[in-house]
Amino acid sequence: MFSRAALLFLGILGGACAALWAVEDKPFLFSPLAEPPEWRLLDPYQGTITRREFEQRVRRIFDPWGGLGKYLTTDDEGVRLFRDVAKTEPLFQLRWAGAEGSQEQGPAPLFFPDPEKPLQGQVICLDPGHIGGDWADIEERTFRIGQDRPVVEGELNLKTCRILAERLASAGAKVVWTHDGFSPTTALRPNDLYPEAIEYLLQDSNGRRAPRYSLNGLIRWNAELLFYRSAEIQARARRVNEELHPDFTICLHYNAAPWGGSGRPGLTTKSRVVLFSHGAYTASELVYDDQKFHLFRKLLENCTPEELDLGAAIGQQFQKKWGIAPENYEGSGYASASGASPYVWHRNLIANRLFRGPVIFVEGPYMNDRTTYGWIQAGEYEGTRNIGGRDRQNIFREYADRVADGVIERFRTHAARSTTFTNYSP
Repeated sequence: MFSRAALLFLGILGGACAALWAVEDKPFLFSPLAEPPEWRLLDPYQGTITRREFEQRVRRIFDPWGGLGKYLTTDDEGVRLFRDVAKTEPLFQLRWAGAEGSQEQGPAPLFFPDPEKPLQGQVICLDPGHIGGDWADIEERTFRIGQDRPVVEGELNLKTCRILAERLASAGAKVVWTHDGFSPTTALRPNDLYPEAIEYLLQDSNGRRAPRYSLNGLIRWNAELLFYRSAEIQARARRVNEELHPDFTICLHYNAAPWGGSGRPGLTTKSRVVLFSHGAYTASELVYDDQKFHLFRKLLENCTPEELDLGAAIGQQFQKKWGIAPENYEGSGYASASGASPYVWHRNLIANRLFRGPVIFVEGPYMNDRTTYGWIQAGEYEGTRNIGGRDRQNIFREYADRVADGVIERFRTHAARSTTFTNYSP
């Protein structure tokens, strides 16, 4: 139970927020822990896109459900973006190519790869999903059945990425990392985020999944959520954007079907694979100024073609070598089909929203699929073993090979954009 002093504090804070909302009657304008957007960073894109191309990218990729239009006014000169649906608070104005003597950007110069080292000159960032280690329980990405070894996604991701890094480097790539261990990238910890957790609860409680905790436990749970989902990924994004500047980033995860409560996790009999390219903002996300900013920035960077090429190539490897079916998010309301491959969907995730440059998000097999679970339990064995009726290398090797083979094949058979991705605003 909460102490009387804590309840009094929450009552005062809740009253203050209620009074503020009564005056302004507005939703809060930034995602949790988000930095206020710097709209001047979009100015280098002035005059680089036509109205037709802008509208096509919005409709096909970034706003398939039409939530952005109520914040826009468009004419032959450009488009204006507003904070509010009444269009009284302008945020940014983009001028079309061709207006005032400007011209649309032509295609980036191409180079053709060395067949022996098809990734030569490419800087590839690996982002092993989650943290793992001592933080796995907080992240809710671990389970255990009986006396079997625990399945900890952060550890699986890191093991797979280390093998993937070897394959990519042997093909000529320079491999960089958002993190390479079980320590958080962010200096913040859940205890630092209690004020933000309370504010988050007060401001945005409608419709959000929350466990049945005491009030104290609920605030703690939200502080942990902000730690590993917001603060950690934002810290990785700063590293990618300010230090690493990769040509593209691979965010690698294992997936899971719902596995029941921590006391009685269950296994499923099916597995799926999906790859995400950035896009598919929902109306509820576009309420926030920072989400509008990132939509515009990603749209103007125009990394989608490279993301789709990579995703389709990797998806083809999963289909050819594993025969595993793709996920289907039709009707989900938060992911839209890319049209490039049944394995590749557009989705607005924190990592592929904040990381600059092309980002492909790989969600591998279900950890709690019966066959995959037994494969994980077998560990990092040498050679092959019979897994689910087939002779298989260990799962970390095979997963890494599927991703590496897709990336290498894409660069071996297609011309690529020249040298390092440099489309960074100053």
